[in-house]
Amino acid sequence: MEQFCPVIKFKTINRIIFITVLFLFQINGIAQQFSIKGKIINQNKTPLEFATATLLQADKKLYQQASTDSLGNFALKAEKGNYVLIIEQFGTEFRNKEISVNQDQDLGIIEVKEQIQLEGVTVKSRKKLVEQKVDRLVFNVENSVTATGGTALDALKSTPTVRVQNETISIVGKGEVLVMIDDRLNKMTQEDLTAFLKSIPADNIKSIEVITTPPAKYEAEGNSGLINIKLKTAKANSWNANLGTSFVQRSYASGNVNGLFIYNYNKLSLQASVNKGKDQLRTTSDNRIYYTNELWKQNIKTKSETDLLSIGLGFDYKLTEKWTTGIKYLGSFNDRKSANNPLTTRYNTSGEINSYILSDVKSQNKPQMNSVNWNNSFNLDSNGKNITVDLDYFNYQKKDSRVFSGNEMNAEKENIDGTYFSAINSNVNQLKNYSAKIDITLPYSFANISFGGKGFYTNTKNDLNVFDNETGTPVLNTTYSNIFTYKEYNQALYFSAGKKLNEKWETQIGLRAEATQTEGFSENLNQTNKNNYVKLFPTAYLTYTANDNNSYSLNYSRRIRRPDFDYLNPFVIRTSPYYYSEGNPFLKPSIIDNLEFSYIHNQKWVNNIYFSQVSDFGQELAIIDPETNITKSTPINYANTYQIGLSTYYNFNKFSWWNSFMGFNLNYQNVKSKTNLIASVDGYNGYIYSNNDFTVNNSKTVFLGLNYGLQLPGRYQVFNISTLNILDISVKLLALKKNLSITLTGEDLLNAQKPLISYYSNGIKNTMKNYADSRGFRIALSYKFGNENVKSKERDFGNEEERNRAN
Repeated sequence: MEQFCPVIKFKTINRIIFITVLFLFQINGIAQQFSIKGKIINQNKTPLEFATATLLQADKKLYQQASTDSLGNFALKAEKGNYVLIIEQFGTEFRNKEISVNQDQDLGIIEVKEQIQLEGVTVKSRKKLVEQKVDRLVFNVENSVTATGGTALDALKSTPTVRVQNETISIVGKGEVLVMIDDRLNKMTQEDLTAFLKSIPADNIKSIEVITTPPAKYEAEGNSGLINIKLKTAKANSWNANLGTSFVQRSYASGNVNGLFIYNYNKLSLQASVNKGKDQLRTTSDNRIYYTNELWKQNIKTKSETDLLSIGLGFDYKLTEKWTTGIKYLGSFNDRKSANNPLTTRYNTSGEINSYILSDVKSQNKPQMNSVNWNNSFNLDSNGKNITVDLDYFNYQKKDSRVFSGNEMNAEKENIDGTYFSAINSNVNQLKNYSAKIDITLPYSFANISFGGKGFYTNTKNDLNVFDNETGTPVLNTTYSNIFTYKEYNQALYFSAGKKLNEKWETQIGLRAEATQTEGFSENLNQTNKNNYVKLFPTAYLTYTANDNNSYSLNYSRRIRRPDFDYLNPFVIRTSPYYYSEGNPFLKPSIIDNLEFSYIHNQKWVNNIYFSQVSDFGQELAIIDPETNITKSTPINYANTYQIGLSTYYNFNKFSWWNSFMGFNLNYQNVKSKTNLIASVDGYNGYIYSNNDFTVNNSKTVFLGLNYGLQLPGRYQVFNISTLNILDISVKLLALKKNLSITLTGEDLLNAQKPLISYYSNGIKNTMKNYADSRGFRIALSYKFGNENVKSKERDFGNEEERNRAN
């Protein structure tokens, strides 16, 4: 698997930031502002360092925030007017009376006491690291030790019920999952998703939501639910910059650097980011096919190298008190190269070597992406009634090429005459997407109502050229060369209503309708494939809160998993005489029904019993022909499946210096095959994990993190998986008034992410043992400067689903 890590010179960035900062400070000096200051202490008369003071305007819009220093002091700036002052203690807000600002004010000492109301300020306990809500689990990253200082991918590794193995993200026991940023879907290829998440600093994340039964507002895409990364909100009249870099040593060295600059003053908000770097990776695989009369062993060692450049630019402007508009651009320009020499050894039934197949493969692809979003937000009143409108344009182009050649050899490794093979495959993939969506939120006293709609159009074109190269002179192969165009239209409407019936009962229901029309055309085959379908996706939630310490909930949702655009492409791409891949234009979407019952005790012990049923389950499989020994890799809808599972975790935080959550998942899976290519199977699997954060010193500048996971042997879908272990240890140091973060991490220290995976295809046993260079050492540095009151605000695109179904 290829990875991406950005390397850029600091000098240019520093100059840009320095000039921009000087300009912004000049702007800041235009308006006359008054100072508001105070000091916050706890019940022991000790200054409270991590409290936050917030000013809201009269319409309850955020105006400015300030954090207390080591002496408990805070200072705010405000123009003349009426405001609401809010005091926060570790993320929990407490409302005060309105204040009128017409001169400098000193609020004096504010004493904070738990569960006590003092001068209009009600102070409760610190926000928990993990919270369970009616439809999701919330992991408050800003209160985590090991999650901060790294990237969004590192934060996901520390999130309860989320598993990151070889940079593949899944919900424990439920398989791979789609990722959203601020409620917008990011359905990317695994390589692109990894690069994207590595470009987001964990310090920029407020929380991560694990949504196993998403409400109707969210797109119905995603079989196992969604992971929603919520970024911190912007604060007014301030600027902030962050520079970060990291060095990773695995089999090869990698490095990256990234910069982020945000400015927010009065009606204007600006944002710019850049990531540049190089990543090198060594992966190995040991694959075996147990034919009736032969055993084939294939060993592959791959070295991949990736150059990455990504750029983000955006601005938002408040046109009126009720209307804010903004434009955001995101560009990504990658260059990936890899090379390997697959060696296949053929054994007879006596264990003696019959022959070899040796190949030389080199590949390169250059994906380029340009995306523009225009967002408009209309606040209808001060009670939260709101309309948002998003218009999006997405352009994606990828040029890729693969050159391969090889020979069959006898037992003495001498070339066999007439077996030489060589070919060149090149493909140009172009994709354009246009989308528009509207969301309306209407909170009423009788219920919270939301509804909206979305429409998009996608046009993609693939131009594949295949050249036979046995003679050394490329000759176009018209049989395998092809041009494929694909069009997809989608229209969606949704409605949702939530109601708190009384002090103990709360419910929420919703319905989403999606209509889809597709048309794929292959010039070579002169074949057109059309689909036209309408699907309904209901959701329902019921919660019973027995008392402050015990609550129960029952949730249901229906989901859909549409095929990736690349899977529908009927191209045939060969990499040897015995292996080729082929798309499937007849692939259908999978429909998933999820039912989940939860019991939560004291927000610390969370238990879930879940049931999931999938119709027309589809994935890419290696299909073996036992007569010719040829393997075809192709996506097919091959089964109906269901699974029943139990998951539980406990959050231990009795001591202020140690926070831990540990849990396990156990489930039973049943796969009922619809084809004779794959047999029906069933079985169990289990996973145990423990994540721990330690605060080493009283000044809270040294932290230790220890995460461990154990995959028990069992079955996942049609695959049998052996035991694997995951152990990560990290140390984080804060310096320079806690603006500089230094994180040292040992990843996969046991070097045990090498599970043996086996399955049967056409009655032939296959085994795979892949290793993705997961053990390594990482050192990361991050420095933030500017107005420390700022928390970055990211607004993502409205067409994330369609953008990320591209390759």
